[in-house]
Amino acid sequence: TRIWSSLVMFIIFILLLYSNNAGFIFLTQIILFLANWELLRMLEYRKKKLDKLSYTNCFLSRCRIPLEDYIMLFFINLFILSIILSSIFFQLVTIIILICWILININEIKKYVFLIYPSSAFYFLILLRIEGVLIDYLFFIVLFAMLVDMSAFFVGRRVGGKKLAINISPGKTISGSIGGIIFPSIIYSVLYYDINNIHNVIFLTIFLSIISQFGDLLESKFKRFCSVKDSSNLIPGHGGVLDRLDSILLLIIVVSIMKLMDYNFFFIV
Repeated sequence: TRIWSSLVMFIIFILLLYSNNAGFIFLTQIILFLANWELLRMLEYRKKKLDKLSYTNCFLSRCRIPLEDYIMLFFINLFILSIILSSIFFQLVTIIILICWILININEIKKYVFLIYPSSAFYFLILLRIEGVLIDYLFFIVLFAMLVDMSAFFVGRRVGGKKLAINISPGKTISGSIGGIIFPSIIYSVLYYDINNIHNVIFLTIFLSIISQFGDLLESKFKRFCSVKDSSNLIPGHGGVLDRLDSILLLIIVVSIMKLMDYNFFFIV
Protein backbone atom coordinates (compact mmCIF):
# COMPACT_ATOMS: atom_id res chain seq x y z
CA THR A 1 0.00 0.00 0.00
CA ARG A 2 2.78 2.42 0.92
CA ILE A 3 4.59 1.71 -2.37
CA TRP A 4 1.45 2.34 -4.43
CA SER A 5 0.80 5.55 -2.52
CA SER A 6 4.37 6.67 -3.22
CA LEU A 7 3.92 5.93 -6.92
CA VAL A 8 0.71 7.97 -7.06
CA MET A 9 2.40 10.89 -5.27
CA PHE A 10 5.31 10.73 -7.72
CA ILE A 11 2.92 10.86 -10.68
CA ILE A 12 1.08 13.83 -9.14
CA PHE A 13 4.42 15.60 -8.63
CA ILE A 14 5.41 15.08 -12.28
CA LEU A 15 1.99 16.26 -13.46
CA LEU A 16 2.29 19.34 -11.25
CA LEU A 17 5.61 20.18 -12.89
CA TYR A 18 4.75 19.53 -16.52
CA SER A 19 0.97 19.89 -16.87
CA ASN A 20 -0.70 22.70 -18.78
CA ASN A 21 -2.47 25.56 -17.01
CA ALA A 22 -5.73 23.64 -16.61
CA GLY A 23 -3.97 20.66 -15.07
CA PHE A 24 -1.88 22.87 -12.80
CA ILE A 25 -4.97 24.74 -11.58
CA PHE A 26 -6.82 21.48 -10.95
CA LEU A 27 -3.98 19.91 -8.94
CA THR A 28 -3.08 22.99 -6.88
CA GLN A 29 -6.72 23.64 -6.02
CA ILE A 30 -7.22 20.08 -4.77
CA ILE A 31 -3.94 19.86 -2.83
CA LEU A 32 -4.42 23.28 -1.21
CA PHE A 33 -8.01 22.46 -0.24
CA LEU A 34 -6.99 19.13 1.31
CA ALA A 35 -4.04 20.65 3.20
CA ASN A 36 -6.18 23.42 4.70
CA TRP A 37 -9.02 20.97 5.37
CA GLU A 38 -6.65 18.72 7.33
CA LEU A 39 -5.41 21.69 9.31
CA LEU A 40 -8.90 22.88 10.28
CA ARG A 41 -10.00 19.34 11.08
CA MET A 42 -7.09 18.85 13.47
CA LEU A 43 -7.99 22.12 15.19
CA GLU A 44 -11.60 20.98 15.42
CA TYR A 45 -10.41 17.71 16.93
CA ARG A 46 -8.43 19.60 19.55
CA LYS A 47 -11.39 21.88 20.25
CA LYS A 48 -13.71 18.98 20.93
CA LYS A 49 -11.07 17.15 22.97
CA LEU A 50 -12.41 13.79 21.85
CA ASP A 51 -9.58 11.75 23.33
CA LYS A 52 -5.87 11.68 24.03
CA LEU A 53 -3.26 10.89 21.35
CA SER A 54 -4.80 8.37 18.95
CA TYR A 55 -2.36 6.27 16.95
CA THR A 56 -5.12 5.00 14.71
CA ASN A 57 -6.64 8.43 14.05
CA CYS A 58 -10.04 6.78 14.47
CA PHE A 59 -11.44 9.75 16.37
CA LEU A 60 -9.88 12.23 13.95
CA SER A 61 -11.57 10.33 11.12
CA ARG A 62 -14.94 11.03 12.72
CA CYS A 63 -14.20 14.70 13.31
CA ARG A 64 -15.98 17.06 10.94
CA ILE A 65 -15.43 20.75 10.38
CA PRO A 66 -18.43 23.13 10.35
CA LEU A 67 -19.98 24.55 7.18
CA GLU A 68 -18.45 28.01 7.71
CA ASP A 69 -14.98 26.43 7.59
CA TYR A 70 -15.74 24.87 4.21
CA ILE A 71 -16.88 28.27 2.97
CA MET A 72 -13.61 29.78 4.21
CA LEU A 73 -11.64 27.11 2.35
CA PHE A 74 -13.65 27.83 -0.80
CA PHE A 75 -12.83 31.55 -0.61
CA ILE A 76 -9.12 30.85 -0.06
CA ASN A 77 -9.05 28.58 -3.10
CA LEU A 78 -10.90 31.27 -5.03
CA PHE A 79 -8.22 33.80 -4.13
CA ILE A 80 -5.42 31.43 -5.18
CA LEU A 81 -7.28 30.83 -8.45
CA SER A 82 -7.41 34.59 -9.04
CA ILE A 83 -3.60 34.71 -8.70
CA ILE A 84 -3.21 31.94 -11.28
CA LEU A 85 -5.55 33.72 -13.69
CA SER A 86 -3.65 37.01 -13.15
CA SER A 87 -6.90 38.93 -12.78
CA ILE A 88 -6.51 42.05 -10.59
CA PHE A 89 -10.27 42.57 -10.44
CA PHE A 90 -10.86 38.94 -9.45
CA GLN A 91 -8.14 39.23 -6.78
CA LEU A 92 -9.67 42.39 -5.27
CA VAL A 93 -13.13 40.83 -5.19
CA THR A 94 -11.90 37.64 -3.49
CA ILE A 95 -9.85 39.65 -0.96
CA ILE A 96 -12.92 41.72 -0.06
CA ILE A 97 -15.01 38.56 0.27
CA LEU A 98 -12.35 36.93 2.47
CA ILE A 99 -12.14 39.97 4.74
CA CYS A 100 -15.93 40.16 5.04
CA TRP A 101 -16.19 36.46 5.84
CA ILE A 102 -13.48 36.71 8.50
CA LEU A 103 -15.26 39.70 10.07
CA ILE A 104 -18.53 37.77 10.10
CA ASN A 105 -16.75 34.87 11.83
CA ILE A 106 -14.41 37.02 13.91
CA ASN A 107 -14.60 34.56 16.82
CA GLU A 108 -12.79 32.02 14.64
CA ILE A 109 -9.94 34.37 13.71
CA LYS A 110 -7.37 32.45 15.78
CA LYS A 111 -8.22 29.30 13.84
CA TYR A 112 -8.09 30.98 10.44
CA VAL A 113 -4.64 32.46 11.13
CA PHE A 114 -3.20 28.93 10.85
CA LEU A 115 -4.39 28.78 7.23
CA ILE A 116 -1.89 31.49 6.25
CA TYR A 117 1.00 29.02 6.37
CA PRO A 118 -0.03 26.43 3.75
CA SER A 119 -1.86 29.04 1.67
CA SER A 120 1.28 31.22 1.49
CA ALA A 121 3.30 28.29 0.17
CA PHE A 122 0.81 27.77 -2.66
CA TYR A 123 0.76 31.50 -3.35
CA PHE A 124 4.53 31.47 -3.88
CA LEU A 125 4.28 28.25 -5.86
CA ILE A 126 1.98 30.02 -8.29
CA LEU A 127 4.35 32.99 -8.57
CA LEU A 128 7.09 30.55 -9.58
CA ARG A 129 4.75 29.11 -12.21
CA ILE A 130 3.89 32.56 -13.56
CA GLU A 131 7.59 33.43 -13.82
CA GLY A 132 8.23 30.20 -15.71
CA VAL A 133 10.72 28.77 -13.20
CA LEU A 134 8.45 26.34 -11.34
CA ILE A 135 10.10 23.19 -12.70
CA ASP A 136 13.64 24.21 -11.70
CA TYR A 137 12.76 25.50 -8.24
CA LEU A 138 10.16 22.93 -7.18
CA PHE A 139 12.34 20.07 -8.40
CA PHE A 140 15.22 21.43 -6.32
CA ILE A 141 13.03 22.00 -3.24
CA VAL A 142 11.47 18.53 -3.24
CA LEU A 143 14.74 16.69 -3.90
CA PHE A 144 16.56 18.78 -1.31
CA ALA A 145 13.88 18.08 1.32
CA MET A 146 14.13 14.34 0.56
CA LEU A 147 17.94 14.46 0.81
CA VAL A 148 17.78 16.21 4.19
CA ASP A 149 15.19 13.73 5.49
CA MET A 150 17.14 10.68 4.33
CA SER A 151 20.47 12.01 5.64
CA ALA A 152 18.95 12.81 9.03
CA PHE A 153 17.21 9.43 9.18
CA PHE A 154 20.21 7.25 8.33
CA VAL A 155 22.70 9.20 10.45
CA GLY A 156 20.26 9.25 13.35
CA ARG A 157 19.68 5.49 13.09
CA ARG A 158 23.39 4.77 12.75
CA VAL A 159 24.78 7.13 15.40
CA GLY A 160 21.82 7.58 17.72
CA GLY A 161 22.40 9.69 20.79
CA LYS A 162 20.50 12.47 22.49
CA LYS A 163 17.02 13.33 21.23
CA LEU A 164 16.56 16.61 19.38
CA ALA A 165 13.05 17.49 20.58
CA ILE A 166 11.58 14.54 22.46
CA ASN A 167 8.32 16.34 23.27
CA ILE A 168 7.72 17.21 19.62
CA SER A 169 9.19 14.37 17.57
CA PRO A 170 10.63 11.54 19.75
CA GLY A 171 12.35 9.79 16.84
CA LYS A 172 14.62 12.68 15.87
CA THR A 173 18.14 12.90 17.31
CA ILE A 174 20.73 15.67 17.43
CA SER A 175 23.16 13.49 15.46
CA GLY A 176 20.51 12.95 12.78
CA SER A 177 19.86 16.67 12.58
CA ILE A 178 23.57 17.38 12.14
CA GLY A 179 23.77 14.66 9.48
CA GLY A 180 20.82 16.28 7.71
CA ILE A 181 22.87 19.47 7.51
CA ILE A 182 26.33 18.12 6.69
CA PHE A 183 25.57 15.55 3.97
CA PRO A 184 23.41 17.81 1.74
CA SER A 185 26.10 20.50 2.04
CA ILE A 186 28.83 18.08 0.97
CA ILE A 187 26.80 16.61 -1.90
CA TYR A 188 25.78 20.00 -3.34
CA SER A 189 29.27 21.42 -2.87
CA VAL A 190 30.68 18.56 -4.96
CA LEU A 191 27.93 18.63 -7.60
CA TYR A 192 28.02 22.40 -8.09
CA TYR A 193 31.63 23.18 -7.25
CA ASP A 194 32.60 26.65 -8.36
CA ILE A 195 35.53 28.35 -6.66
CA ASN A 196 33.81 31.72 -7.00
CA ASN A 197 30.50 30.52 -5.54
CA ILE A 198 31.45 27.67 -3.19
CA HIS A 199 30.72 29.82 -0.13
CA ASN A 200 27.28 30.53 -1.58
CA VAL A 201 26.52 26.82 -2.00
CA ILE A 202 27.73 25.93 1.49
CA PHE A 203 25.79 28.74 3.15
CA LEU A 204 22.61 28.03 1.21
CA THR A 205 22.60 24.26 1.80
CA ILE A 206 23.28 24.66 5.52
CA PHE A 207 20.60 27.34 5.84
CA LEU A 208 17.99 25.43 3.83
CA SER A 209 18.78 22.18 5.67
CA ILE A 210 17.93 23.94 8.92
CA ILE A 211 14.78 25.41 7.38
CA SER A 212 13.72 21.99 6.07
CA GLN A 213 14.12 20.37 9.49
CA PHE A 214 12.38 23.28 11.18
CA GLY A 215 9.42 22.85 8.80
CA ASP A 216 9.26 19.19 9.76
CA LEU A 217 9.34 20.02 13.47
CA LEU A 218 6.77 22.77 12.99
CA GLU A 219 4.26 20.32 11.55
CA SER A 220 5.06 17.77 14.27
CA LYS A 221 4.56 20.46 16.93
CA PHE A 222 1.18 21.36 15.45
CA LYS A 223 0.09 17.72 15.48
CA ARG A 224 1.15 17.43 19.11
CA PHE A 225 -0.76 20.63 19.80
CA CYS A 226 -3.86 18.99 18.33
CA SER A 227 -3.11 15.59 19.94
CA VAL A 228 -2.97 13.60 16.69
CA LYS A 229 -0.30 11.38 15.17
CA ASP A 230 -1.04 12.08 11.49
CA SER A 231 -2.72 15.04 9.81
CA SER A 232 -5.22 12.59 8.28
CA ASN A 233 -5.34 9.12 6.72
CA LEU A 234 -5.92 10.29 3.15
CA ILE A 235 -2.68 8.72 1.88
CA PRO A 236 -2.43 5.03 2.86
CA GLY A 237 0.86 4.31 4.59
CA HIS A 238 1.88 7.98 4.64
CA GLY A 239 -0.73 9.79 6.71
CA GLY A 240 -2.10 12.98 5.25
CA VAL A 241 -1.23 15.68 2.73
CA LEU A 242 0.39 17.89 5.39
CA ASP A 243 2.50 14.94 6.55
CA ARG A 244 4.05 14.76 3.08
CA LEU A 245 4.41 18.51 2.65
CA ASP A 246 5.79 19.32 6.12
CA SER A 247 9.29 20.55 5.23
CA ILE A 248 8.42 21.35 1.60
CA LEU A 249 5.90 24.08 2.49
CA LEU A 250 8.40 26.11 4.51
CA LEU A 251 11.13 25.59 1.91
CA ILE A 252 8.83 26.92 -0.83
CA ILE A 253 8.11 30.04 1.24
CA VAL A 254 11.74 30.72 2.23
CA VAL A 255 13.26 29.98 -1.20
CA SER A 256 10.61 32.12 -2.92
CA ILE A 257 11.24 35.06 -0.57
CA MET A 258 14.99 34.74 -1.16
CA LYS A 259 14.34 34.71 -4.90
CA LEU A 260 12.26 37.88 -4.60
CA MET A 261 15.27 39.41 -2.84
CA ASP A 262 17.39 38.45 -5.90
CA TYR A 263 19.44 35.83 -4.11
CA ASN A 264 21.87 34.06 -6.45
CA PHE A 265 20.44 30.57 -7.02
CA PHE A 266 22.96 29.94 -9.79
CA PHE A 267 22.83 26.15 -9.39
CA ILE A 268 19.04 25.95 -9.70
CA VAL A 269 18.48 27.83 -12.96
